[in-house]
Amino acid sequence: MPINSLLGDNSVMQTIRARVAFHTRQHGFDRAAKQLMTGSNVAATDRYVADLFANWGDPLQQSDERFLRSCLAEARAVDGPILQCGTSLTTLVLGAICDQSPEQKKQLWCLEQDSHWANLMRSWLTEYQVGSAHVIHSRARMFNDYVWYSLDPNRLAKKYHLVICDGGRATVQGAIGTISRLHRRFAEKFVILIRNVTSQTDMKHLATWARTRNAACVLIDKTEGFVKIASKDMTPPLPETRNGAQALKTGR
Repeated sequence: MPINSLLGDNSVMQTIRARVAFHTRQHGFDRAAKQLMTGSNVAATDRYVADLFANWGDPLQQSDERFLRSCLAEARAVDGPILQCGTSLTTLVLGAICDQSPEQKKQLWCLEQDSHWANLMRSWLTEYQVGSAHVIHSRARMFNDYVWYSLDPNRLAKKYHLVICDGGRATVQGAIGTISRLHRRFAEKFVILIRNVTSQTDMKHLATWARTRNAACVLIDKTEGFVKIASKDMTPPLPETRNGAQALKTGR
């Protein structure tokens, strides 16, 4: 039997290879994270973000990349506090953007119901010296017909310019809970990015709420249920998305 075949079938060699691959990814993740924290060039930052996800073992899919790029673009554009419902690897990236803002006007507030994940995110933020991100652990609670976090909203910032509800770790009901519980804490000009909106009932709920705030509610990606709500004087509604999904017309 060829020596390569013997080595390939050997469980010890397989374990060694797995460990080498793990440490290689870990080193790549660490390098990309440190470059991200010190980088100021937008194009370079986007490259570091892609490397970060790839070395984490979760390469960006096209739909993930579209949502992430929207989050990063809006985070760079706003001039005030950001709220993220549900933490993820994106938390590290958003925190880096906030750290690079002048006079630290941007602060990232993150709500997480999983205590283990909240502690993991805090350790990452400490390790990479991200000082503008704050992770708050708060268990989920049922409020009438939606689920949201049990914390007192008074613990949060007074006004939020950007709110991100990623369906990966925050349910659509959580997004509805966010606008229900925190609508008084949205800045005059605000943007809300929501993913995983698949129910027509939830879409109508979001569109109706947007109309009461003179905001545009736009379906960016029908497959991913990616919805953007924004003050009309900030971002005009799109007539149609690239994949043919129609914008939700809220009117005035």
